[in-house]
Amino acid sequence: MKYSVPQVIFFAFTLVMAVAIGHILSLIFLGVPDERVMGAVQRIFYFHVPSAFAAYLSLTGLFIGALGYLATEKKSFDALQESAAEVAFLFSSIMLFTGMIWGNAAWGTPFTLEPRLVSTLLMWLLLCSLNLFRSLGDSPRLPTHAAVIGILSCLTVPVVIYSIKLLPRFQQLHPQVVQQGGLSDPLMQTAFYRSSFAVMGLAGLFVWLRYRIARQEQELLAQEREENL
Repeated sequence: MKYSVPQVIFFAFTLVMAVAIGHILSLIFLGVPDERVMGAVQRIFYFHVPSAFAAYLSLTGLFIGALGYLATEKKSFDALQESAAEVAFLFSSIMLFTGMIWGNAAWGTPFTLEPRLVSTLLMWLLLCSLNLFRSLGDSPRLPTHAAVIGILSCLTVPVVIYSIKLLPRFQQLHPQVVQQGGLSDPLMQTAFYRSSFAVMGLAGLFVWLRYRIARQEQELLAQEREENL
């Protein structure tokens, strides 16, 4: 059985990502020392922040797919925006809930009404609404409407990133770990950077896989319509 070049690349990338994820898990749980104040709970940081990066990367794909579909109405762009929206929702959910676990351990509350947390929740709600709309909607204009919602979701990214600058540091609970040099141990820095690249690579793999599935679904739907004519 012969495999095409894209299939070989996909399988090779999947193998690389499996090895990378295994490596960072061993590094996080067996190599990185406990943080001086928070102890072992700080390890959730290596899932929380990389998941945020992965969500932003997926939202970039969503933005490209949404703009491309509005400009051309090509089904390939619709498949991209659908795929990226689902993966963005997955990683934004991981980011949100790991942040709540970390916040509850560090601050005694999982959520506060400060700019970074509120804007993150808004982004998550928009992505949740977008995916529910795609799942339950049944209209010829569904991809167009989804593209508009997708662009609105993407526009929350700079708000989330820069919202922490809206209030003085002493008025916010959310830390700026990397900017403040909180990763003092070299192993912590290594774990953070490697986990960030690995999780972003995993997000790219998920988008790629879901895109291929979406394109096959579009082809099957087109064949069914031709048979019914």
